[in-house]
Amino acid sequence: MSAQYDLVKVPTGSNEEKEELLYPRIVSSGTIDTETLIERISQSSTFTPGDLKGALQEFTHSLTEYLKDGYTVELGEIGYFSPSIKGRGVKNKKDIRSTSITFKSVNFRANKKLRRNLRGDLQRSTNGFRQSAQVGEEERLRRLLHYLEANFFITRVQYTHLTGLLKNRALAELRKFVTDGLLEIKGTGNRLVFIRNSSL
Repeated sequence: MSAQYDLVKVPTGSNEEKEELLYPRIVSSGTIDTETLIERISQSSTFTPGDLKGALQEFTHSLTEYLKDGYTVELGEIGYFSPSIKGRGVKNKKDIRSTSITFKSVNFRANKKLRRNLRGDLQRSTNGFRQSAQVGEEERLRRLLHYLEANFFITRVQYTHLTGLLKNRALAELRKFVTDGLLEIKGTGNRLVFIRNSSL
């Protein structure tokens, strides 16, 4: 199986002479979770799934500790991990306190050998990028309310099936309904559900 790409329009140039050029972008084939990766490695090596899970936990713990100490960490032929921080801009060094500077994220830079090994055939996608269905906001709301008349709660996955919105847009809209007071949110992580506001 080869990776696939499609072309997207990207505005270029100044505001007065803006034109849209087509640039290639990878089309995601999906997400491989940790369990799948461990199972594949276990089948092609002498390591048991338990060995691999234990090693991964130790790698994660040690990586985190070194990043917290300000180190850049090289992980084999995969690449380099380094911490990033955030803080407000100031004109004078005395205007900022250390408590207002926090860790932001982790940067990753791929190893040269890993980048070389990625070279291979790319195919033009026949389906292109997935896009949210063109269902109007009023219709999405109508479908949501109708669904909640027959069901106590709705999940993000169910809302995606109901409206055609992709994952991030569906979740953002459900959270907007919470902010607007239409819905209440219950649970966390994979058990996150949305229910009709009991005060309505």
